[in-house]
Amino acid sequence: MSNDAIEVQKLPPHVDAAEAEPQPTWKPRLLRMSDVESKPINWLWQDRIAAGRISLLVGQAGLGKSYLTTDMAARITTGTTWRDGNPCDRGSVLLLTAEDDPADTIRPRLDAHGADVSRVHVLTGAYRPSDAADTSDAMIGLGDVALIEDALREIPDCRLIVVDPIGSFMGGRTDAHRDNEVRSVLAPIGKMAEKYGPAVLCIAHRRKATATAADDMVLGSRAFTGLARNVWHLYAAKDDEDLRLLLPGKSNLARRASGLAYRIAGDPGAICWEDAPVDMSADEALAQENATTRDGKHSAADEAESWLQDTLAAGSRLAKEVKDLARRDGIAERTLDRAAGNLGVIRGPDGFGQPWSWRLPDASQSRQDSSSIPQSRQGEFIGETDETVARPDTDHANNGRQRVTI
Repeated sequence: MSNDAIEVQKLPPHVDAAEAEPQPTWKPRLLRMSDVESKPINWLWQDRIAAGRISLLVGQAGLGKSYLTTDMAARITTGTTWRDGNPCDRGSVLLLTAEDDPADTIRPRLDAHGADVSRVHVLTGAYRPSDAADTSDAMIGLGDVALIEDALREIPDCRLIVVDPIGSFMGGRTDAHRDNEVRSVLAPIGKMAEKYGPAVLCIAHRRKATATAADDMVLGSRAFTGLARNVWHLYAAKDDEDLRLLLPGKSNLARRASGLAYRIAGDPGAICWEDAPVDMSADEALAQENATTRDGKHSAADEAESWLQDTLAAGSRLAKEVKDLARRDGIAERTLDRAAGNLGVIRGPDGFGQPWSWRLPDASQSRQDSSSIPQSRQGEFIGETDETVARPDTDHANNGRQRVTI
């Protein structure tokens, strides 16, 4: 054996991959406001409906909300000045409607309002171009943002999207009373509107139970009004059942605009605007309505029953959740229990070891049960899969303005 020294290089110690310091998957992205250039708000209808944002139109069924959106569509498609004198840039309109038939309702009303019907598009569903044999369309909900974006790319001058009513397009698995679920659907729609520019006007129904603020009368979660930049309310005047009052609620982007009034005349019917603006807010109208209700001897129990019917309309809900929501809305627990008894609400655990839940006696299945039903092309929203559905638990001077009693 040679006596020559052998130089041995020392190898670096072996590091197990599992012991290596993990690299962060996400990092925060910061926006320095000095790098942001200020820009003005773009308006579809000055100070009333902002372009690129979500707005709400709220009212009871039968007051003519769709007539109002038809009047708006006619003005946009022809470039006709808005009723308050503000200019209206010409463009197209996209309708998502679940209650009105295109042939016997939508088209006749558009014609009666003088709309350019070549610029009005109804999103009736989605189809597969690769499957020529399948002539059925799948339903589209607000969760199908990519498909709605495809539609907007085909209508580059779209200035207004009408969702009528919003509850029909939230998706069958979305609980419209849960803030996080409503936001998971509407937040991407808001980003889409900002990207492409059209105003998104969502039609919402009122809940039966009363409140002290008009914006709290929206059926479902408070996230609806939270995400909307403008909220408008439709009332019927008490002293004139044919007069409709369009009154301002929330206004985040401008000084609150005045109210307007109109009637629906003719067959199939068109809006006839009153000349003078209405000097009343939606909150004032609701206060008058509440005073009338109190004079009519409607009790707290009656209101609690209406509230409970609205809250349980979508199916079974946890008892704790129902009580927390009732407490938030000013309903005493004893009143709530009395209302539940009067309605025959079924209260108990869904199964052994499960927490207590409440459901109406005529409810078919709870939302949890229905969520396990396999999806089909007909009657289901195409975007609904287990992977895509989120489940985390001013005064005005009285210059020619109307003062109307509702």
